[in-house]
Amino acid sequence: MPISRRASGPASLVTRMAPSGTELALGLIDDRQFGPVVMVAAGGILVELLRDARYGLAPFGPATALRLIESLAVRKLLAGVRGAPVADLAGLADVVARFSVMAAALGDAVKEIDINPLIVGPGGTLAVDALVVLP
Repeated sequence: MPISRRASGPASLVTRMAPSGTELALGLIDDRQFGPVVMVAAGGILVELLRDARYGLAPFGPATALRLIESLAVRKLLAGVRGAPVADLAGLADVVARFSVMAAALGDAVKEIDINPLIVGPGGTLAVDALVVLP
């Protein structure tokens, strides 16, 4: 039986499986004093467990993004542990930097954004889930 007949509700979305990789979190908070602040952190369930996060004032470039990423404790997972593939750090730094530019451009139009998980692997970076909170 086709999945279209088994799906319940008025609409269904069927997509391919997300690739395996290291789960990070990427976020934005519009701070009253500092303006847009970008967070990069351990993602998935680790975001609450490890409290491994770094923050930067938006906007910033890939070099700053890479410094934030390199200072995370989960950085070791991105290097490929126990034979796992090495993640595309340059691509990840570009994603984080572009997110910071977007954050600065949005100004106070958005209160916060939470992307978790952000899956990072050798083939790139994929945002799997996001929450946007408006003022």
